[in-house]
Amino acid sequence: MASPAFSADALSGTTRPPGREAEPAEEIDPATGLSRATIVRPLREAPPVPETRRPVVPQAVRPHIALILPIASQALGRLAEAVRLGFSAAAEASGKGSIPVAITATDNEAAALVEACRVSLGAGALLVVGGLTRDGANALARSDCARQPTLALNELPAMDNPPASLYSFSLSLEHEARQVALLAVSEGGHSVIVITSPSPLARRVQEAFEREWTRDAGEIRARITFSGSTDDAPLVRDKIATLQADMVFMALDQPEARAVRPYVTGMLPLYATSMSVNPRAEAIVNVDLQGVRYEEMPWFVQPDHAAVMIYPPPRTPMSVEQERLYAFGVDVYRLAQQVARGNARTPLDGVTGKIALEAANGFQRTLTPAEVDGGRVIPLRAP
Repeated sequence: MASPAFSADALSGTTRPPGREAEPAEEIDPATGLSRATIVRPLREAPPVPETRRPVVPQAVRPHIALILPIASQALGRLAEAVRLGFSAAAEASGKGSIPVAITATDNEAAALVEACRVSLGAGALLVVGGLTRDGANALARSDCARQPTLALNELPAMDNPPASLYSFSLSLEHEARQVALLAVSEGGHSVIVITSPSPLARRVQEAFEREWTRDAGEIRARITFSGSTDDAPLVRDKIATLQADMVFMALDQPEARAVRPYVTGMLPLYATSMSVNPRAEAIVNVDLQGVRYEEMPWFVQPDHAAVMIYPPPRTPMSVEQERLYAFGVDVYRLAQQVARGNARTPLDGVTGKIALEAANGFQRTLTPAEVDGGRVIPLRAP
């Protein structure tokens, strides 16, 4: 049963030229490349969503790209909607000649995702795009759907002999951490003090940074765990004062990074990932992050980038986390078009970074080195 929270009906409030007949439901809008019958949109005053329902699978009448997102999920809906909006913005900008898409709304990243994938393939999908969470990517990878062209939107699990038709693309903080390690090495770093927190995400970022750092012959002088208490921040300064290192890396979220940064001497280069910085924050908010270096999307730091300029910003205000997913949706659409046409190995200059296919069919992003200067995030100046 279709979710009552979404509709595949034609948009209301539109008119046709006099004498023109109603267009068939399967007609493709030349301005967007989307089937008019498959655009999923919110309804006003929608009735409550029943607890159990089949995924919303728009009818497809010709070969298409199937985008499956947990838009109807209470926990994931707003994040999935941000991806959908970016995906649709890129579709609108693509014009004629693009492969049409069908958008499917599900309420989970488990059985409903796999079922929607199977139905989409049966309806003529050239490529299935989905698996926004790690659990969802895992479900797709281990299902029979992965034997057909599939693009997972998160990192894939370790697999023996993964299907050649299975690809992945994600906003991996671990991959950012590895790039930051390489950036620090390129700038002459040899020994590091790592500041982290007890959160699982911080630990993952820390471990990814340290693996790359030690692989490139960097030395880890010490690890400092920040509890998150403001009273604990001055202790970070005291610990750093007793250590010898030529740089510091923070695996901290935004509030933690702002609390700790003033207690790290300005004599040491300080590195982080995008989990520590909000590039949309007011300068007065980011002023405490002065000098922090990290890797960022062109979307936020290169507004004059050729790929960024042609895509509109979100029409409604979003958190920075949602806007990252909006930009991700733009590149997902562009990447899906290439994969569906058999051009997976063609590099893409995307709004989230330079994208290239690497080992195990994983698309990786090369981001833009950036720094906080005067509370603003700007591209890092070349030495």
